[in-house]
Amino acid sequence: MDLERELRALPIEWPATPQLPLPLALARPRRRWPLVAAIALAAIAAALAVPQSRGAILRFFDIGADKIQFVATLPGAEERPLGSRLGAPTTLADARGYVNSLLLPKLDPPPTLHRSGDVVSLVFGYGGKPVLLSEVRGSGVFFKKLAGGQTDAVFVQVRGEFSGLWLAGNPHIFFFPREPARLAGNTLIWQGNGTTYRLEAPGLTKQGALELAGSLRDTP
Repeated sequence: MDLERELRALPIEWPATPQLPLPLALARPRRRWPLVAAIALAAIAAALAVPQSRGAILRFFDIGADKIQFVATLPGAEERPLGSRLGAPTTLADARGYVNSLLLPKLDPPPTLHRSGDVVSLVFGYGGKPVLLSEVRGSGVFFKKLAGGQTDAVFVQVRGEFSGLWLAGNPHIFFFPREPARLAGNTLIWQGNGTTYRLEAPGLTKQGALELAGSLRDTP
């Protein structure tokens, strides 16, 4: 696959170049950088609409501690409940020792926290369905995902300030630390304040996931 050739071949409608007075153009040369950045983002967004180009761009795509790899054929994986093999139950104080920017749903009583190595996870109900939230500090690779061509990947803005990725469509394969691979449903991934967050629920919509992520509260 020649990614450069595919990007050049994409039909992109460029806006007309504005006619600026010469003094203004000379006085503010740095304003070209936002335009260059916007053009680059537009090219990437257009490329993501093409499955072949999207697979090449995201072949090894990292968000904090989460590595997403698009492959032609997915290996076998088992189906497991969201709450299985998350590690032993732990206390809030212990969890905060591993994840400084720990986020929790606004539930009383709060869900049970589990820890496996440096990963803190919890399962709770949202919209009548179980949701898995996993959190890990730092950017070392703790989570890994393999996605095929039928899994959609969309860049999103999470909690109003953090960049993230929404994975939906056909199930992808998720590798939890020290556990066998399993099939995973729709997932929202983002990084903020030095922590990687992973929110998964099979029937969750993108809008629902973004609203849920925005409703999570910082722990005291």
